[in-house]
This record gives sequence, C-alpha cells and structure tokens, in this order.
Amino acid sequence: MRWLGLLILLMVPGAAVAEQGESAVAAGRAVLIQHECTRCHVIDDLPPATRPRDCVGCHQFIQGLAPHDERYKQIAARYGAAVIERYQKNISHLLVAPNLTRLAARVRPDWIADFLAAPYDVRPALSESMIRHRLSPDEQRTVVRYFAAIANIDEKSPSVPVPASDPTRVAAGEALFLERGCPACHSFGNRDTGVDAATLASAGAAAALAPNLRFVKTRTRPEILVDWLIDPARIAPHTLMPAMGLDRAQAELIRDFLFGADPQLHPAPVAVPQVLPPLLPRQVSYAEMKENVLGKVCVHCHMNAFEKDTGPGNLGGLGFAGVGLMMRTYETLLWGAVGADGKRHSVLQPRPGETIPPILQAMLRRREEERRDHVPSFADYPRPAYPSGPLGMPLGLPSMNDHEIALLATWIAQGCKGPATVSGHADVGDGYLVPDGPIAKNQGCELRAPSVLRPEWAFDREGRAGIDRDSPAR
Repeated sequence: MRWLGLLILLMVPGAAVAEQGESAVAAGRAVLIQHECTRCHVIDDLPPATRPRDCVGCHQFIQGLAPHDERYKQIAARYGAAVIERYQKNISHLLVAPNLTRLAARVRPDWIADFLAAPYDVRPALSESMIRHRLSPDEQRTVVRYFAAIANIDEKSPSVPVPASDPTRVAAGEALFLERGCPACHSFGNRDTGVDAATLASAGAAAALAPNLRFVKTRTRPEILVDWLIDPARIAPHTLMPAMGLDRAQAELIRDFLFGADPQLHPAPVAVPQVLPPLLPRQVSYAEMKENVLGKVCVHCHMNAFEKDTGPGNLGGLGFAGVGLMMRTYETLLWGAVGADGKRHSVLQPRPGETIPPILQAMLRRREEERRDHVPSFADYPRPAYPSGPLGMPLGLPSMNDHEIALLATWIAQGCKGPATVSGHADVGDGYLVPDGPIAKNQGCELRAPSVLRPEWAFDREGRAGIDRDSPAR
C-alpha cells in the first residue's frame, strides 16, 4: 500500500509541497533512499523496498501464508512445508513499523531532529527499536527539512503555548482519557491506567505502534494534538488511531492531562554488567547453535555474498559500509570480518588482550543498549545516554537471552566444531536453504579462508560460489 503515500499528499488539504521546499524534498529523499529507510518504513511516495530487502513486508508475507494459498503451495512444492513452518515459527519481529508518511504534520520537527541525533524507545509495546543509524549531522538536518517540507510547515515556527497546569482540568482530562479507552493501546509513563504490560503486548499492531504518551509534550505541538484527538485520519489517513468521538473542549481536557500530569517515572536502572552466562554442561553441535542463534536472527544482516540480499553486515546497507561478516554457512563464518585495519579477523577468538570473542562482546553490548532502546510498558524511567563504543548486536532487535548466548559461547569453547552432514539444497542460493556442510578442516575457531576447491553443494544453480568477493576463487 505504499503507493498511497503520493495519493495522501494530493488529498490532504495544505499538504502540497511549496516550491521553495522542492529542493529540501529532493535532498531528503536521496538521504532516506541511501540509508534504506524503506526497509522498515512506509515514507510518503518513496519507492518501497522489494523482497527480500523489505523487512516488514517480507515478514508479513511469510506470516500471511496459509496452506490453501497458491503461493504457499508453490513454495512448499519446491522447498517443503517444513521450511515455511520454520520461518513462521521464528518470525516474531519487524511485523509492523511506524508509517512515516507526512510525519511532521503530527510530530514536531525539532523532536525529529533530537530523535535522529539519539534515538530512544518511544513505543514500549514494540520489541524492536530504531537502529543506531549512520546518518551524519548534515544528513539528519536534511531529513528533518524533508519531513517539514512534505508537511508544508515551517520547521522553526513556534508552538501555541499551553495554559499553566490546572489540577481540575488535568483530573477531568484523565477521567476522559480512561473513559474513552485510550489505555487499550497507550501507556502514560507508569501511571495506573487499569491495563497491564502483558495486555498491551498482546493487543496487536495498534498497541505496538502506539507511543508512550509521556513524550507528548516534546513530540507534539499542543494545537496539533487537539486536532489529532478529534480526527486522527484527517492528519494521517493511514493511522490505526481511531476517532474517539471527542469535541474540541474534550480534546483540550485530554491535552491538558497529557501535558500536565506526572508520568510517575522510576529511577533509571544501573548499567548491565557485560558478563557471559555460564557455559552449558553438555556438548553443543553446530546444527543446534545455528538453528537457535546465528541462523535464527543474525543471518538477516550477515548473509553470504551471492544471496539476493547480502545484508548490511556483509556488503553493507542501512547506511553501513559492511564488514564482510557472513553467517549463513560454517566456512564463511570462519572467514571472519574486516577490521578497521582492512584485514580479516576472527569473530570467534578473543582479540589480543581480551578474553571474550568479538561476536559475544557484541551480544553483551546489546544488553546495555537496551536500557535506552527497549523500555517495557509501566517500567518507565528517564532514558540514559548511549553507551560508548561499537554497536551491540542484533541491531535494533531485542538482545539474545542467556540460553542463546550460552549456546554460542559453549560451542565456541568446545572448539567451533563444524557441521557433520550436508544441509540445505544444492540448487538454492537464497535463504534458510543455502547449502552448508563439512569442509576439509571442520573444527577450530581460528580465522581461515573458504576452500579453494569447493564441493558441489557450495554452488547455486548458476554456478556462483557461495563465498565473498575477496576469498579464493574456485
């Protein structure tokens, strides 16, 4: 439905972009396309990403497949129904994402600027978070100007001041907020709304996309908030927010509650120690580790270099240059990643002077990032600053749990034993079925290049080797 973005621009009064804003729109489009923002978001009339680069669209497509569908039958006939069932079981993230069409018509441009400079968790019922992008300060300003121009507003125009907080109006607004069912989707800091976090987490897409309303004061102009409460679809026809049957006086009461009430925040939690969970007291095979860790989440950004989407963590994407790290197969995983020195280094062995391999360090760092990136409903607190240093992984997704990290750590501690048998399909070069199997040296965590003479299973139907461009040729 992304083509609706252009139609919305033509239908909404005042949405035509002023002539002087045309250059701002063109410059902003270029930045948004370069950083592949449409992998997750619908943005006005920007061309949508196509599968497999459309993360949300691809996941929605897979989750929507049913055994009676023709596409289900076609895929099952080639790959087997078990493959579809595996994907459907594992897909739990990036099924919805905020629609950014005419964003500045409802969200303050200065807030967009602050958010781009240091993203944080706005939607507590959504388990994903905005990635720590690579937009430069100039690119961030370009994006803000783009959204302001698309919405045909002055990004620097002052807001209508809100009257001083009146306890009587705040109380009346809260009563109306509760009466009209707003807590069915929204939290407001830690204030008791009669709804718990589990209810919001299971309430579907509308609740997942609903922002924590304690941020209203910084996100939204008070005059726009009133118009939004009266008729959300007039401002954003794509919104899942329903009209609540409010008149202007009632909408102003709810505005006064949201602008004047105490969100009752908790103290910020202390930093998370970057300590590995205990190793498992048993053998962990490559197949088990791959099924539950690298092959479940990590390969989405670290695919092999011949696949349709090589991934931001391999050849680059989402504004990242890429480090050549591939996790689809055992032999490419052992080929490591390209460091700042331009050389390849193992991600499975600690760097000199360190005790934890880089791949595990990245997973532990993600836990610390989540103090800012993932704050559950009704457990709200002031957002801490970003931790310094490299990015945590997985990027923008919930951190790996203790069991998942322990599986990987145990497999590494046991010597990085490779697959004992061949898996995958020899004629498939994309997705879960990429062939993987024993190689000449099938144990050891040290850096080593893929085989010069590749076995037959390592080639797709067109004869392209499943190795990266700077590894040995066949």
